[in-house]
Amino acid sequence: MMFEKKTFQNNVMRFAIGFALLAFAGCDFTLSGGDDVSTTTPTKEQVAKCRKVMYIDPAVEIEPLGYALDAGMDDVIRFKFIAKTDDPSMLFDDSQVESTRFKPILKPATFFTAAPETWWMLSSTASLGAKFSVPPPNSKGTRGLNIAYTKNDDKTLTVYVLWYET
Repeated sequence: MMFEKKTFQNNVMRFAIGFALLAFAGCDFTLSGGDDVSTTTPTKEQVAKCRKVMYIDPAVEIEPLGYALDAGMDDVIRFKFIAKTDDPSMLFDDSQVESTRFKPILKPATFFTAAPETWWMLSSTASLGAKFSVPPPNSKGTRGLNIAYTKNDDKTLTVYVLWYET
């Protein structure tokens, strides 16, 4: 009995020391999962970041409808917007996103990861989309970029972009 109590005390002490070392070393240890964000009114900075990492053409006028960041070891960003064009070839930098690859999405639920935001729900109308691997701006490696859009009656496009680190 004495041996088990001593072993338990040693394990508790090891855990406490390990936790203290993490805290004193400046590690960002949180149970909240980081700085997750979800909004239907993205800031100018959030929109600028999306334009950059998602290769959205800066000349295209957009109306943001939603932005979500799932922060973690591998970040995920969901960005939905109205593009003031009905030409999908104008949406993105064509050196990274080939508009000719957009095809009908038969199962929208499998195209995008599950998300709690109601604004992210892919429209039930016919959508076109494609999956791309793109380089991160000013860096090495690749990032995933899933894009879908629906054509609206007012000659605009509703665009859904899922960007994720791989």
